[in-house]
Amino acid sequence: MSDINIPVEFKSDEKGYFDRQCPNEKCEYVFKIYMEDWKEKVSDDQVFCPMCGHTATSDKWYTFEQIKAAEEIAASYVQSYISNEFDKMFGKMARSTRGNKYIQITYKPGKKISFVNNPIGQRPEWELEISCEKCQTRYSVIGSAYFCPCCGYNAVERIFNESLDTIQKMIESIDDIHSTFEKSYGKDKAESMCRTMIEGTLGDIVSTFQKYAEEIYKQIMPTKKVRVNDFQIIEKGGNLFKEAIGNGYEAWLSQDEIAEINMLFQQRHIIEHNNGLIDDRYIQNSGDKSYRVGQRVIIKNKDAMRLLSLVRKLSNGLSKLGGMQNG
Repeated sequence: MSDINIPVEFKSDEKGYFDRQCPNEKCEYVFKIYMEDWKEKVSDDQVFCPMCGHTATSDKWYTFEQIKAAEEIAASYVQSYISNEFDKMFGKMARSTRGNKYIQITYKPGKKISFVNNPIGQRPEWELEISCEKCQTRYSVIGSAYFCPCCGYNAVERIFNESLDTIQKMIESIDDIHSTFEKSYGKDKAESMCRTMIEGTLGDIVSTFQKYAEEIYKQIMPTKKVRVNDFQIIEKGGNLFKEAIGNGYEAWLSQDEIAEINMLFQQRHIIEHNNGLIDDRYIQNSGDKSYRVGQRVIIKNKDAMRLLSLVRKLSNGLSKLGGMQNG
């Protein structure tokens, strides 16, 4: 049996997208890309995972479902091929012994096995459709995506705003979450779990801002190296931008707002690194005189929302430095 090429056809979902899956075993993120863009825009040499940024050639992005469907098509072809070859071989042998008084072979063909090669379909279409700001490639995801599958563009502005929106919705829904937890775990456990969630939002906001500010800074100073946590510290982050462009955070925040955002950043730090217990370093770095050493910091919904508001205001100014505008 010589090498055989079996054509496999893919059909798009109703919106024109078809499924792709990251070949990185640590990721295996499934996304959709507009079929026309995949054919006409995406390079055969390099495709980017929208989630982890992994790159691979275009023939590596089949989903598990597509591979299984292709294997079934191949199996159908092999079964059909073998069945037809048996019919030919034994039919020929039977015909060759007709009239032979010593040997006579009879052969009755079995049920014919037909080769089934239906187009491979896709998962139902998804709601979130994205068009790359750089190359306009269209793709669709559930949740978030960080890179364009065609050009690898990092949509830092969009991802930053989506992340803050998600955090805000969680904070606004905390009463409903508390009710759900209370029904399942009781009042005490629900209170403890929701308090931990609200405290955790400070870390989420700071981490999101840190990544965003770092990306903006890289656009301005592409050769300058910064440490991972430089933008988790208000004074350090502001000084880095001041050295780069002549303006620090005071260009977009008042002195009172800078003091407030610094205090909230420091509260995030004490929660993550000292279980929320106040020490001398917190009081010195934050300027917060409302606590004594040994007390535990208290974070309420309004504190998390205030930090969100200040970070959004600061990011509105930073976005213009990278040549981007908030959507």
